[in-house]
Amino acid sequence: MKGTLYLPYYDYNDGAFDVSDDYYGGQDYINAMTDEYNKKKDVVFNSMLGMKNGSQGVFKGMDGQMYGFGDKVSQSAEKVAYSPCECILYGSDGEEESVDGFIEKFASQRECIEMVELDGDTSGEEFESEMMLWVREHDSINSYKGKLGEEWAWLKEPKRDVKLHFKNKADEDIYAVLENCRIMDIIDSNMFILFIEKITLVDNI
Repeated sequence: MKGTLYLPYYDYNDGAFDVSDDYYGGQDYINAMTDEYNKKKDVVFNSMLGMKNGSQGVFKGMDGQMYGFGDKVSQSAEKVAYSPCECILYGSDGEEESVDGFIEKFASQRECIEMVELDGDTSGEEFESEMMLWVREHDSINSYKGKLGEEWAWLKEPKRDVKLHFKNKADEDIYAVLENCRIMDIIDSNMFILFIEKITLVDNI
């Protein structure tokens, strides 16, 4: 089945960097940053969960606790966008996936496997960058498989919500989200086996 795969990436507004009226300025900002650092310097911030619309910045530390970092932040225009690449999907039997076969997988709402062959000539720069990052994360986790076991590696396997566009038999546009995809195997630079937890149909990309 021919289609177009879309990988998520962060799209930053290159325009003016708007800030709230009460945003820290000059030395006040430096003092606030220093004070917060001294109070929380033993915490490793590994996941930024907030920092938008002038609200309090919220971080999740390695210890699982939530930490605020100041109460006045910039209003940066950041959103998730999707970069395309044309592809062909194959089923777990290695045969090219049919539209009916794919719809049956959606209807079952079960986990499934798809082999994806990417057409590298049609991929955007962001798609290539995100795909390379995903593969590096996959390789990094699997480098510990011998030491920590296959079950540990599978649980830590990086996931992506990937979007897909294809045509049905009536030549209508169909859009789907392949939820919590994991890379099961890498055949070559353009072919991957993906484990998909769930397929959801959506109105658009």
